[in-house]
Amino acid sequence: MNPSDSPLRTRSGNSTQASRLDRLVRSLGGYSSLMAAAMSLTGLTSVLCPDCFGQDNTAASTLRVKSQLVILDPAVTTKDGRVVTNLNRDDFSIFEDGVEQEIRYFSVPGPSDRIPETPRKDKFGKDDWGDSPLTLLVLDALNTPFDEIAYSRQQANKYLSAQPELLNQPTTILWLDDAGIHPIAPLTRVRQELLRALQSERPTLPGKLARGAGVERLSSSLAALQQIALFSRGSKGGKQIVWIGRSFPGVDGTQLGKEQTSLLNRAVSSTLDLLLTARAAIYVVDPALNLEPPADRISTSGNPQTISPFSSADPFLHSFSFTSFVDQSGGKYFYGGNDLNNEIASSIDRGTHFYTIGYVPSSPIEDGRYRKIEIRLKNSNLQVQSKQGYYPTEISQAAPNERDLRFDLHEAAVSRMPYNSIGVAIRSCGFQADTKTVTCEVIVYNHSLTATDAENGEEHASIVSVFGALDQSAVLLGNSVSAVSFKLPSNPGANSYSLLRVHLTVPSRTASLRVVVRDIDGRIGTADLNSAMFAQINAAHIF
Repeated sequence: MNPSDSPLRTRSGNSTQASRLDRLVRSLGGYSSLMAAAMSLTGLTSVLCPDCFGQDNTAASTLRVKSQLVILDPAVTTKDGRVVTNLNRDDFSIFEDGVEQEIRYFSVPGPSDRIPETPRKDKFGKDDWGDSPLTLLVLDALNTPFDEIAYSRQQANKYLSAQPELLNQPTTILWLDDAGIHPIAPLTRVRQELLRALQSERPTLPGKLARGAGVERLSSSLAALQQIALFSRGSKGGKQIVWIGRSFPGVDGTQLGKEQTSLLNRAVSSTLDLLLTARAAIYVVDPALNLEPPADRISTSGNPQTISPFSSADPFLHSFSFTSFVDQSGGKYFYGGNDLNNEIASSIDRGTHFYTIGYVPSSPIEDGRYRKIEIRLKNSNLQVQSKQGYYPTEISQAAPNERDLRFDLHEAAVSRMPYNSIGVAIRSCGFQADTKTVTCEVIVYNHSLTATDAENGEEHASIVSVFGALDQSAVLLGNSVSAVSFKLPSNPGANSYSLLRVHLTVPSRTASLRVVVRDIDGRIGTADLNSAMFAQINAAHIF
């Protein structure tokens, strides 16, 4: 397939800033229904083996559409920043929109010795860290001046060098630049792996920053956060995203029209919702030296001594501030220091030693209106840091913008990050050298899919898949898109699966092949051809 014919290819053109915001932000906001938009993609094929259901006798609950359980991972500290880990359920009170909620689930910070030294392999052959907390170090070369990038990198190296050979929890390093976000190291507890990856990554110039492309940087930064949330969503533990670099630009809503403001709010709210679902908080370590933080960077949120009169106002209804965004995610903004390595350590310490609290809102979720969360502590000398609100979402049957769907699928295909919210594995592949075509059978595990109820009482699942060919730089050379809706077996076991057949004419210069599966709830799973299968393709001289 010629790259220009790719259903996921994006194009750019000249326009005003307002229209760029309209175009770019629109690509970030859609996480509802998939199928109607998918059916309109060019080159769409749909091949499902309806009788190919594997079964076992182990019951496994299929995901439901309307789960309203809210999970929070608050960190508690003293006024001087020391982490407190010995509180119990009675020390916490949860309020949503000013109404106290019943705590349904509570757990204290777990000991670090419960985290395995190496991950086990799940049934798909992917690393599984269980419920271990995860640290994701993001080096921001998109929004940060080049000299500060070098300093940030040096401080990240200093922090890692000061850690024990076996890190306290699994950690990865992600690099964000003008081309997007990509991992430079896998999740690992081996310090030396991360140091080698950090030292070997080539520096990149912040071109979008240099030319003042604020709207593009905002869009790219929100996109990166969404992809981090999506790829880590399948991991059960909490995640701290340690963002090392300048915060990305804010937007003054008074300069936008009504539709652009609505689109911006939609993009921000969907990103926060994804972070909440993934149990991820953002900690920003800003490399700008010896500067006093502006007033809007000083946050007293979560301090029980400074609780203001209740207000459920949407904090992003008319504008966007990354500082407020960080606060809303449950993280913290470190600014104006000259000891980034210590600030990185503080971020990870807070993100590792957290409580887990779950509640079901007493007011039923009926729309996507912002809901404010407050956590109060009995001990007024302690401070709590947690998510401050969320935008509830339900699965809508309305068709999203086609761009919404393309964005998710394209980013998952090219990111190189393993997505594990849906169980996906490539069972076998066949090769036709004369047509340069690859056909693969892909296992999609039924219990990992979101189930919707049909009128006849049956359960169905709807998925969209992409079979993509990438070059050595992870540029998408060609892809085929498939969309299917099918009946799920009743009470699917843990090994129950549906079989999807995907086809692709493989372009020259292909270096890897990846399958991406996304369901109606926005969950994503990926599978890459293993080395043996790929060796067969090379032997067939398809490329």
